[in-house]
Amino acid sequence: MAETNVRRAARVRAGLEYLAMTAPQGEYVPISDVWSDAERAVPLTDHETELNSRGLRRGETDWRWASAYLVAAGWLRKHPDGSGKWAITEAGIRALEEFAGDGLLAEAQRLYAVGRLELQASIEEALPSVWVSADAAQRKLLLAARSWVEEGLQNGGSVFSPAQSIWNVETVSALHAKWTTSSKVEGKNFVENLAIQLRDQTDAVKLLMAEIVALQVLPIASVMGHAKKTEKVQAVLELMEHPVSIPTVFDEAFGGGAFNPGTGMMSRINHAVTIIINLAKAWVDLDTDAQERVLGDARAWRAFVLSVDGDAFPTQRYALMYLVHPGFFGPIVSEDHRQRIREAFIGEIGGQFGDDADDDLRRIVIALQLKSGKPVNFYASPLRDRWHPDTQPQPLPDPATLTKDGEDDEGDDVLTDPRGFIPSQIDVASLSDTLNLDADWIARVVNALHRRGQVILYGPPGTGKTFVAKALTDAITGRPDAARRIQFHPSYTYEDFFAGYRPREKNGQLVFELAKGPLSRIAEDARRDPDVAHVLLIDEINRANLSKVFGELYYLLEYRDEAIDLLYAGSGTDGGDTFSLPQNVLIIGTMNTADRSIALLDSAMRRRFSFFELHPDVAPVAGILDRWVEDHPQRFALPALFAELNARIREREDRIGPSYLLRSEKLTAHDLAAIWTENLLPLLEERHLGTGVDVASRFSLDSLLAALQPGPGAAEIAATDDSATAESI
Repeated sequence: MAETNVRRAARVRAGLEYLAMTAPQGEYVPISDVWSDAERAVPLTDHETELNSRGLRRGETDWRWASAYLVAAGWLRKHPDGSGKWAITEAGIRALEEFAGDGLLAEAQRLYAVGRLELQASIEEALPSVWVSADAAQRKLLLAARSWVEEGLQNGGSVFSPAQSIWNVETVSALHAKWTTSSKVEGKNFVENLAIQLRDQTDAVKLLMAEIVALQVLPIASVMGHAKKTEKVQAVLELMEHPVSIPTVFDEAFGGGAFNPGTGMMSRINHAVTIIINLAKAWVDLDTDAQERVLGDARAWRAFVLSVDGDAFPTQRYALMYLVHPGFFGPIVSEDHRQRIREAFIGEIGGQFGDDADDDLRRIVIALQLKSGKPVNFYASPLRDRWHPDTQPQPLPDPATLTKDGEDDEGDDVLTDPRGFIPSQIDVASLSDTLNLDADWIARVVNALHRRGQVILYGPPGTGKTFVAKALTDAITGRPDAARRIQFHPSYTYEDFFAGYRPREKNGQLVFELAKGPLSRIAEDARRDPDVAHVLLIDEINRANLSKVFGELYYLLEYRDEAIDLLYAGSGTDGGDTFSLPQNVLIIGTMNTADRSIALLDSAMRRRFSFFELHPDVAPVAGILDRWVEDHPQRFALPALFAELNARIREREDRIGPSYLLRSEKLTAHDLAAIWTENLLPLLEERHLGTGVDVASRFSLDSLLAALQPGPGAAEIAATDDSATAESI
């Protein structure tokens, strides 16, 4: 154990030193590069090279776990979009100098423990007085909001560029004047119009607009993730002659959010931005005493926000109230939801409605926090069941109602499709060319995946199930980091798939810690990036005991928006006890029917997946070999040989798919013999075990070729001397 601790500490230091050497300015570096260097510095022992259930070596897994201490200490940053990149901080560089040898990890562990205790203490201390959130994503966005309040509203400076002053009378007035006098160019989206409207403005004005857009998208969750938020803000920054970068505090906050805003804040960004610009103008018009009074009192801030010119737009106005006074207003911006919650829980504060609805809601929250001893979430059961109007999950929007560009009639962004993709955006024609499969069939699979969220491709060996699944995954996600691939096997368990306790060494002791599986991890990624489809590809899905692997998660395949209680405490969303499956988590399974017939799957499985057959006898696989050899001419009549082989196989599910013969190069006699002896005959031996069939005789290459000698309706086999050689194999 002591040796393990020493090696862990040495690798942690090596990783941080690598980042300090290669990216001292805090640029993000792929984890794989950092690990490679750490492994070179401290080679793995035999025990550490053993693979765990995730397919990673024990030593690497241990090193990744230890990185959490560095993050908690403020020495390491992990990219908020979940793409697997790390960056060192200035504090991390100083720590390398200050703490020698193993002392670096020891200090990080101490700071980690202190931080958790302080966080818990601060939460408990706040429960009796304010609306508290224990959600890490909300804490990050409130840090970003606080930087705006302090740097922008209080000091008149810039959140993105501290050396500049932009939240001042001159810059705000210039932006306000330009915004209110500019007309919108039809057919252009929000950023394209900004480029026209601000082209004669200073960099300070453009920077102010970028910070205003950042404030607008900052608290949005569920429908806009890190990638889209960053893209929108970065596009405005690029209008500057000398653009600046998005600061870390906002970059990390963009990975989360506080509320689902509905369509208004997404499809009416011009109206939302108008309110924020008008608020900025009204703010700089106040004298210092008035600013202090308005900012220091939640009710005064509410009156100020509501007095700003613009549409009623309650969601945007409540968002601004929440960003400045989160402890009073909380992360609920829907007027209807606030009213329903107040009416449903008024009994918690004596059953009497007060004159201030927002204060009633705050008092209700505090009462529930004190009763439970922890922060509350009105959007999770059992609280949600007492007030929420939707008792059934809502259907996904019809893809036909969303435009290909994802814009409304005014050219502004519309609500992102919950699945993270729109079927019409998938290049089905290109997929058809790549896969040599019918485009209509591919379109049906894509539409089913969008409609149901999960599909299974099934058929006998060699029909290209995994190849098709990978191509669909690549086309739908568009990002390698948005896909995960796993393979089920008879010993695969719920703990492997979702979450379970695993033994590991910690501080010289053997402990059991909760480890997350691929479904849990991809769900976390999907929540951070709700505008991107995330695909979990499960190969050989029918080889595991599906009822035991999925457990209570079966329910979520059909009811995505509902949270369910989990087997293991703390394994749920944000470390809670409940879990819901994001709409943008898609599952593509492949199923080898030679292993197990589809009829043997339980009804729950068959009801929740759409099934698509890939069988050599039926479309789209039937005829694929004929089409292939037209584009890749061969010396042998492969389609005829393939047809003769399957004609001799009695059981339909035992027949062979054409992928073994789909070779772009011309097959020689040696190649063909190798395919037969190394791939096909062993497979056929297994399938005919105990049937009395003489596989070597019935399916030999010699006998098949002999049956295809020229005759009535037979194809020519011999085109070169190679074919004659083949006859004697």
